[in-house]
Amino acid sequence: MALDFAVADRQTFGSSVNREAVDRLLGGELVMSPHPAWRLPETIDWAADPFGDVNWRSQFHMLRWLDPLRRAARAGDDAAFAMWLRWAQDWVHSNPRGAPAHEWVWSDMVDGIRAIQLCLAAPLLRDRSPEDLDWLETSIRDHAEHLADPANLGHSNHALHQHEALFVCGRILGDERYAELARSRFGELLATQYDEQGMNAEGAVAYHYNNYLWYERALKRFDAEGFARPPAAARHALAPEGIAHATRPDGTFVGIGDTDGGSPRRVGAPVTDYVSSDGAEGEPPADLLKIYDRGYVFARSGWGETERNYDEETFFSVSFGRADRVHGHPDGGSLTYSADTVNWIVDPGKFQYGRSIARRHMLSRAAHSLVSIIDATPRKGATVELVRSTRTENAYDLLFRDNSFEDIALTRRVIYSQSGDYLVVVDHVVAPLPVTAHQRWQLGPGVSSVLGRHRVDLSHGDQRAVLAFSGTYTELAQVTGSEDPFDGWVSTGWKQKVPATAVTASKRGENIRFITVLATGEGIAPSIRAVPTEERGFRLEVTTGRVTEVIHVGNETVHFPQESEDDGDAEATNPPVLATASGRSHALDPGSRREVFDLIAGARATAWAAVADGAATAEARSDERLLLTRDLLDAGRGRGLVGGVDLGITAAVADLRGTVRGRVNPRKVQPHRTALVNWERDEAWRPTFYPMPVRHHGDRFALERRPETAAIHTLAVGPLVLPMALQPAPGRVLTVLLHGAIDRARHRLPVFQRWRFQLELDAGPTIAFADPTLDLADSVRLAWYLGTDTAPLLPAMAEMVRTTAAALGAEHVVLAGSSGGGFAALQLGALIPGAVVAAMSPQTDLRNYSRRLVDAAVAPALGLPDATADGADPARLNVLEAFRTQEAYPRVELLSNSGDAVHVTRHEGPLRELYREAGRDDALRTTTVDLGPGHRAADNEAYGRFLGAVYESL
Repeated sequence: MALDFAVADRQTFGSSVNREAVDRLLGGELVMSPHPAWRLPETIDWAADPFGDVNWRSQFHMLRWLDPLRRAARAGDDAAFAMWLRWAQDWVHSNPRGAPAHEWVWSDMVDGIRAIQLCLAAPLLRDRSPEDLDWLETSIRDHAEHLADPANLGHSNHALHQHEALFVCGRILGDERYAELARSRFGELLATQYDEQGMNAEGAVAYHYNNYLWYERALKRFDAEGFARPPAAARHALAPEGIAHATRPDGTFVGIGDTDGGSPRRVGAPVTDYVSSDGAEGEPPADLLKIYDRGYVFARSGWGETERNYDEETFFSVSFGRADRVHGHPDGGSLTYSADTVNWIVDPGKFQYGRSIARRHMLSRAAHSLVSIIDATPRKGATVELVRSTRTENAYDLLFRDNSFEDIALTRRVIYSQSGDYLVVVDHVVAPLPVTAHQRWQLGPGVSSVLGRHRVDLSHGDQRAVLAFSGTYTELAQVTGSEDPFDGWVSTGWKQKVPATAVTASKRGENIRFITVLATGEGIAPSIRAVPTEERGFRLEVTTGRVTEVIHVGNETVHFPQESEDDGDAEATNPPVLATASGRSHALDPGSRREVFDLIAGARATAWAAVADGAATAEARSDERLLLTRDLLDAGRGRGLVGGVDLGITAAVADLRGTVRGRVNPRKVQPHRTALVNWERDEAWRPTFYPMPVRHHGDRFALERRPETAAIHTLAVGPLVLPMALQPAPGRVLTVLLHGAIDRARHRLPVFQRWRFQLELDAGPTIAFADPTLDLADSVRLAWYLGTDTAPLLPAMAEMVRTTAAALGAEHVVLAGSSGGGFAALQLGALIPGAVVAAMSPQTDLRNYSRRLVDAAVAPALGLPDATADGADPARLNVLEAFRTQEAYPRVELLSNSGDAVHVTRHEGPLRELYREAGRDDALRTTTVDLGPGHRAADNEAYGRFLGAVYESL
C-alpha cells in the first residue's frame, strides 16, 4: 500500500490558516455557513441533525469543516491535529459504505468533497502519525471504488464534485484507471454543462457563478498534474462574461432561479472586476444587450463609461427556456428591472432547499413577475421560447411564447427604448373560454407603491418610478408580507426573507392584452399617455423628466414618430442600394464617403457663395438650396444612408432648408441638430435653445475685433459645420470648453457643456465648442472631436481659438474638458502654444477605452470598422502619439479621480510617464480627488474649485 504524497501537496491549494475557525472548533463550536453555530457533543454522533436541514447534514458529512484543523495541524498546532484525527478517524470507522450512520452519508457530491479532504490529509498523517496511514488509504480506495461505479453518480454540479474527487483519488493512489475515467467523465460533463456561449445549464445565476469557480478549481487540478485541459474548457473560459452581464448595477447578482444575491468579485476576470467595483477596476463587456441561448436576456443602458454613474444605469433581465432546469424556477418570461440605484422589480430568490411554505412560494410561477392564469395549473415541463429578437439603434424588441397552460396562447413582448430609457411590456392571452389573468410585478425590498386607477406610483427614498397600464381597464391590487396566504416576500439569504410588495394587475376574457410601461423619473413621477393613431398597433407618449418621447408599437415593428419639421421628402421612396467597389457598406467605403462628403461640402459652399455674391434674390437662393437638398437626399437614398449612420446628410439638409428643431413640441428632443447656417445673415436668428444669434463664417473664420455680444459662430470644415459659442466678457484668460458624452435623448444639439456655470464663475471670456462629428450618426454619444478622415476638426478649432484670443486681447488660454472632452483638450493643447490644459479624468488612448463607444465613433468619422483597423492614424486616437509627433508638451493640470482605476492606470499613468521621459515633469500637475468609484464627472463645486486653482496659477 502506498500513497503519492507529492500529489496531495500539489493538490493542496493555498496554505493559509483560518485561525478564527480553528479556535471555534477547538472551543467545541461548529459553524457551517449559512447555518447557526452548533455545540459539538462530547460523544461523536454522525446521525446528528440539529436543525432538521438537509444542507447541514450534507456539509457535516463532507468533512470540509475539518479543513481549517488540517491546515493548522500542518503548521504545527497539536490540538488541531488531535481534533482532526479524532473526528476523521471516527467518521471512517463509523460510516462504512455498507452501514453508514444515515443514508445521506454516501450521497453524491457529499462523497466527492469528503474524498478530497481525506486525500489532502495524507502528508499530515505521514509527518505526524504514520501508523494511521493504513486506515486513511483504505478509505481513499473505498471512496475511489464508490466514485468509479456509475450507479453512484449524480448529475450536474454533484457529478462535477465526484469526477474531481475520483481524479485526485486516482492520482494519489497511483491508479491511472481512476484518473483517466475521471478525466473522461469530466470532459463529457463540461461539454454538456457549458454551451458555446459559455453559459451553464443549471438555470440559476448563482449556480452559473458557483459552477465557474468549481469547474475552474477542478481544471487547476488537471493543471497541477500536467494534464491537458479538455476541449470544452474553452467554453468554460467564456463564463465570466455571462456572470458580468448577470450582475445588476448595484454589484449584486440578479436573482434568477436559486439565487439570493451575491457578487462576482471572486471570479477575478476584468469584466467581473468592473461590475463588482462600481466600474472602478477592470473593463466592461462590449455589449449592452446579451441574449444567451440557455435562457437569459440581460440588457442595460450603459456601463457607466459616459459620466452617468455606473450604479445609476438601467438594467433589465428576462428569463426563458425550460421550467425544469436543475436550479431554475418555472419563471420563463419573468422580468427584473433596476434603474437609478434601485432594484424596482426583482425575482423572489431561493430561500432554502427542502420543504417549507416559503420555499414552495419562491419556487412557484405565481411568485415571479409574469402572467399566470387563475385556476389553471402550469405544465411542469413547460418551455418559454424567444421567438423574435430585434435590435435597432433606438430600441430592443423581444417576443416570447409561453406554452405553460393547456389550450391557452400566451406571449410576452418586451420593448426597451434606448433613447427614452424605459420598458414597454405587452402580455397577450388567448383562451378558448373566458379566463382570469394575473400580471404580477414583484417589487424589490424597500420599494413603496401607491395604487391609482391606471398606474402604480413607486418610490424608494428620493427615487421615483411608475408601472403604468394602457388600454382597457385593469384591476390593480397589492400585497406585502402576508403569512396566510403566504405572499409579498423576497428571499435575502438562507431561510431569510423580507416583506416586499407584489402588485397584481388582473383582467378577464378570452382575448386579453396588458400594455404596461416601466419607467423611472428624473425629479418627477413619469407619465404615460395614449396617443391616437391610424397605424396598426398602439402609440404612447412617455414623459420621464429626462425625455418626452412618442413610441409606436406595431405587430412586428417599433418606431418613434416625430412631428414634421421639414426634415425630408416624405413622398420619396428609397431605391435599391448599389454595391460598393470595396464590398463594404457605403458608410465605410472610401469612394462613397469621399463622394458624399464632397457633395455636402459643395452644396453648402455653393449656397454660401450665392449669399456672399448677393446677386440673386432671397427667393432664388432658397430655390437653389432646395435643389441642392434633393441632390443630397437622392445621394443618401441611393447609398442606403437614410437614418442611423448618414454621414451628415440630415444635418446638411437641415442647414439647407433652415430647419429649426424643437419648435413644434419643445418637450421632445430629436437626435438631429437644428440648422446652423444663417443664410440671410439675420442678427435676430436664434435657431438653438441658447439665447444667442448664429453667425456663419463660411469656410474661413474671421474675428477682427472684440464682439459686443455673445453669439454662436459656425464654420464649415469639410462636410461638417463646427459650432463655437463665444461670450466676449472682459478678462485676461480665455477659457475654452470641450464636451464629453452627450445623452441625445435629453440634450438638443448643439450642446455646450458647463456653459452656463462657466459664465457664473465670471472668469473672463469663454468659448465652447460643440462636436459636429455627432452629426455623422444619430446614435453616437461621444466622438472626441474626431471630425472625418478627410476633414480633421482640431486644426480649425485651434485657429478659431488663436484668432479669438487675439481679437479679445487674452493673455492666457485654458482648454477645459472632462473624459472625452479632456482627450480633445489635450489634443488641442498641442496645437496652441502656451495654452494650459485643464483635463478631468481624460482618455489619452482611444484604443485602450470602451470598444463599443470608440468603434461607434470611428466608423462614421474615419471610415474604419474599429479603432485597431489598418489605416487608423495613431496620432488622432492617442494623445501620447500626437505629443511625440508634434514634439509638443503643453502644460497640463490634471484632475484625477482616485476611484477611477481605469483612467488613473490606463490613461493618466502613461501620460505622466511620457512627460517624465520627455523631461517635462514640471509641466504636468495632478490634483487627486475622490469622486467615488468608477468614471464620474466632477460636480460644479469640484469643477469650480479646480478651475479656480488653475486661474490662480496663471
